[in-house]
Amino acid sequence: MALEAGDGGTLEREGTGACGKGDGPCEAGALLKEDASPRDDEGALSGVHRLRELSRVPPGARHSKWSNMLIHGDNLRALEALTAQMKRGRIKNADNTDGVRLIYIDPPFASGQSYRDAKGRLAYGDKRKGDDFIGFISARLTLLRELLSEDGSIYLHLDWRMAHYLKVIMDEVFGAENFLNEIIWSYGGRGAKSVARQFSRNHDTILLYRKKDHIFNPVVVEKKIPRSSGGYRLDENGRWFKTAPRGDYTDKSIERLEKEGRIYRTRTGSIRIKYFLREEKGFLIEEKRVGDVWDDIPDAMHMGVEEKTGYPTQKPEALLRRIICASSGPGDIVLDAFAGSGTACLAAQKERRRWIGIDSGALSLETIKSRLERSFFSCAKARRSGEDSFAGVITPYTLFHVD
Repeated sequence: MALEAGDGGTLEREGTGACGKGDGPCEAGALLKEDASPRDDEGALSGVHRLRELSRVPPGARHSKWSNMLIHGDNLRALEALTAQMKRGRIKNADNTDGVRLIYIDPPFASGQSYRDAKGRLAYGDKRKGDDFIGFISARLTLLRELLSEDGSIYLHLDWRMAHYLKVIMDEVFGAENFLNEIIWSYGGRGAKSVARQFSRNHDTILLYRKKDHIFNPVVVEKKIPRSSGGYRLDENGRWFKTAPRGDYTDKSIERLEKEGRIYRTRTGSIRIKYFLREEKGFLIEEKRVGDVWDDIPDAMHMGVEEKTGYPTQKPEALLRRIICASSGPGDIVLDAFAGSGTACLAAQKERRRWIGIDSGALSLETIKSRLERSFFSCAKARRSGEDSFAGVITPYTLFHVD
């Protein structure tokens, strides 16, 4: 299933990299709806900037009132354009609420480096530092807050260089009372050099804020434990369990747990709470709610070959799927204003969310289009073979840019 380029050679042009994470031309885009307002001769929606449609993918696909959006260009101008469209009621989640339910951004980290793929092609230059970097991100955060739905969440992905500075900015823009978590993504796998005089830096920081309210779907992971491990018991019904202190459970709660068979009394009469585990092939399977330290998702260096794109700062799909599942529901809009390799867009598609991706880089656009093409191909193949697949429905998207 081939994709239309639809960019009139745009991918071959290079810009200054000043308008976003990428290093391509400063052009972006906006929403297409069948009932949208009149367009000019070039198919543009009126707004803060002139928004022009380049192509629909797959070619000939019939779009409903919503089309996913891949926007090439300056993300500041794109966000201004999207905000104008939202105010006209054209950016809605499937439940008809205005705005974007979830924002994830993985901006440059103020590293002072330029990033290239294995072929030497420039992905983006990360040259901003200090006040220049903070001002660059702040301007975008202000627009992103406006784009969020009233119960929307934003995840800002950073590292040790600027996380502490931008925590203060996030408090100003979103309100300190709307801070939810500082998530530590501990990807590991990078030991300190023998000559290093410090601990190895093996984590990124992801700041999570809400606008006013927020959606949260607890994330549960499974942990396999050898049955021979200590600390686990069998109850009278043959169920494996572990225990934890009573904590702040009230007497009423203890009464309820007693009826559910979840109270364990020690020899001294102390009350502990039972947590049951299932048994599977000699292992005990413990379901554990994920906290704010994520150490079970490896970085891109350890991704499978089929997932790697060659984009130099690609994030793993598992990371984005966790974020998307935790803070949105099917049909909600997910926005990534520094789309890079397009992982957020692809993960949103697989989780049946609507999505908007923005990047100014030529390599970014090429990478995202290629990944989506493979996704559509897998979907079509699965449907022909009758397989149950995440891509059971091909969700079209529209490529835009802004003048």
